[in-house]
Amino acid sequence: MKNKLRRAAMIGLLISVLPAAAGCEAVHTYWGKEPAGPSANQAESEENAKPSPSGAVGQTPAPDRSAAVSSNENTEGPVKAKPVVTPENTYRANNPALMGVTLGTTKDEVLNLFGKAQNMFVMDEDPQSVTVYEYGSFSVGFNVFDRLEFVQIQSADIDPGLGGLRLGQTVDDAASVLGKPDNRTDYVLTYKARNTVLKLDLDPESHTIQSIKLFPAS
Repeated sequence: MKNKLRRAAMIGLLISVLPAAAGCEAVHTYWGKEPAGPSANQAESEENAKPSPSGAVGQTPAPDRSAAVSSNENTEGPVKAKPVVTPENTYRANNPALMGVTLGTTKDEVLNLFGKAQNMFVMDEDPQSVTVYEYGSFSVGFNVFDRLEFVQIQSADIDPGLGGLRLGQTVDDAASVLGKPDNRTDYVLTYKARNTVLKLDLDPESHTIQSIKLFPAS
């Protein structure tokens, strides 16, 4: 009888001790583990929060334009000295010339004098087309017979052969050199001689010469 009582007491003691032992094992297991790293969602969120190369979150980096190269090409021909107008080739009523050349001069003569043009195009608005050669400071045009149709000056660097008159000078300067014009407005002075027209375009405010052109009278 006594043995039975002792066995029962031992079983009861074991039952009371087992939960406590299990709790200690759980505590040991929990604190024995290393802290887990961030979850996949947390890592992705942190990665997205990093600034982009442009300095703003989520923006596409601006393209690098430092290596861009201009597509414009230099089409100018070889440099040639500016034509010099001799005294016998200056503008006169019996010799209406500009830059030392008269209308009707052959294309070969003119190009030999002025050299290679920077640009060339065809104007076909008129009944007869005109081929224009541009030299930057001035331009010349030839008709279908390859004869000089006009000369136009657009820079004060060019000597027109008008007794020293150049672009940038005034209406009074033109009148003192060329005399009284055949036609005068706030915008234009014209002089007629031997079926030609010498046209001086003016700035209406400063009354200065902006361009000079010699062409056939209509």
